[in-house]
Amino acid sequence: MDKHEQDNLSSLPLELLLYIISFLPFESTRLIPFVSKRFRSVWSQALVLAHIPNGSIEEISHALTSFIHNFNEQDPSKNTRKMELHFDKSTFVSTILGLHNTMHMSFFSGGSKSEESFCWRIEIKDQIPRRVESKGFLVKTLCLDSVGSLTHEVVSSMVLDCSLLENLKICGCKDLTSLTIDSPTRLLNLSILDCPKMRYLDIRSSKLKTLHYQGFLPSIKIHEHFNLTNAIFHVRKGPSYYNNALEIGPLLLVIKNSQSLTLCKWMFEELIKPSISSSWTSFQFYKLHELCWIDNSMKQENINSLISFLKLCPSIERIFITIHEDIEEEHVGFFDEEDEVCERSEWRRGQRAVL
Repeated sequence: MDKHEQDNLSSLPLELLLYIISFLPFESTRLIPFVSKRFRSVWSQALVLAHIPNGSIEEISHALTSFIHNFNEQDPSKNTRKMELHFDKSTFVSTILGLHNTMHMSFFSGGSKSEESFCWRIEIKDQIPRRVESKGFLVKTLCLDSVGSLTHEVVSSMVLDCSLLENLKICGCKDLTSLTIDSPTRLLNLSILDCPKMRYLDIRSSKLKTLHYQGFLPSIKIHEHFNLTNAIFHVRKGPSYYNNALEIGPLLLVIKNSQSLTLCKWMFEELIKPSISSSWTSFQFYKLHELCWIDNSMKQENINSLISFLKLCPSIERIFITIHEDIEEEHVGFFDEEDEVCERSEWRRGQRAVL
């Protein structure tokens, strides 16, 4: 635009601008603050800002739930998609209601209160609502970032009302040591990324189809796991492995029926291979059609390891090989935060081959 040309859009009243913004796709509204100083101000006023100093878990959970239930996409006065809820001077949660019934929650703490290691239980009530309201935001995908010992109970309380939740992503929970997820019939996809203190993972979800785990490998138990079709493990040597306490049997049962599997050489050589060689000599991944294999080189010994695994896969059709030459042997399979997860796309580092 000519710098002398009048910007008619920015000169519109705030109420009208908010109304116009209400029709934009969410991915576009996120760019509004970068348009101009005027629109940065508009975006800040489209943010719901709330303070509950020293609030109880019930009060904080109620505030978040009210924000979700009061959302009405057709009403410009109630279709704000972003909320910041401050618990005290340094702790707050940012909640964003995104496209496709996706809600993002990020927790921030200034360190005024010390975080401690914690165990977390998430229970998802699977009953279907008697009727679906035209207003209100129905959460089907929930992304949780940096939940801590001071905030996990708030999330657990709020999730009780997310009866349609199908996809759950948990990342960056630095002090989480044990996680139990109970969703008898609804949860389909679960991702757990970068929780370095995780020791135990217990999942009860009969409909779970995808499990994506990245980080140190914990002890994993999944009840009623026969519907799992896609297992993704970006792992490095876990604390349980160092203590010689990692029981691989339950995990093998989990991934045995997978049709798609992401695996690193270390996990196969150190955990899977010794187990099936000693006790499960007839074990096979008889349903596996697609393999994403992660290694740090294509030396002969590495190739031999891959061939050993392929002998257990009578139905394999596609193989994706990712080579990270700058990652040491003991780090094979672990990705820095800069790396992309194993999607069918180009990797930022390393080389990839499809056989």
